[in-house]
Amino acid sequence: MPRERTSARERVVCHDVCFVEAESPRPLQPRLVIQFSDGLSLLVENDRAIDLAAEFIVSFRSRENYFRKGGRP
Repeated sequence: MPRERTSARERVVCHDVCFVEAESPRPLQPRLVIQFSDGLSLLVENDRAIDLAAEFIVSFRSRENYFRKGGRP
């Protein structure tokens, strides 16, 4: 069924525009996100966390391979 188009008169109209100040709790810091094809994502906060993320990835991969070969929990 085709979608009905609204006329210009029926569209939502902006009634007001104003400026506001928003406070940010702290400056934004870049973070590293590692995404895997199965949906797992790791957020690495800073360079000190890279070793921990690497250890996790190695451990995760070894368990993943174990279960692929028929291992049970």
